[in-house]
Amino acid sequence: MQMPEVDDEYGVPDEESPEITDEDMVWAVSARDFPDFFAAHDFLTQRSEFLRAAEAAGIPRAAFLNLSPNLPGFVERARAALIKAAEPPRHAAE
Repeated sequence: MQMPEVDDEYGVPDEESPEITDEDMVWAVSARDFPDFFAAHDFLTQRSEFLRAAEAAGIPRAAFLNLSPNLPGFVERARAALIKAAEPPRHAAE
């Protein structure tokens, strides 16, 4: 039986160790962006709760990719964007 070729120094991606995508990196959180472990943990907890609620309302996670979901303040930015999107359009007076 022939083994799959290793495509880089980390080996062949598989089900248990998939390839990391650019989208995965957008969601990745760096501890440097938070004052301490507890702030990072709170951020991840709040983000997870927000995203679960958004998905339950039919809004996919991908809708938030341009709002820097890995940085502090994400939930606030996302809520503001949803509120703005829900506002009725304003038409210029003719």
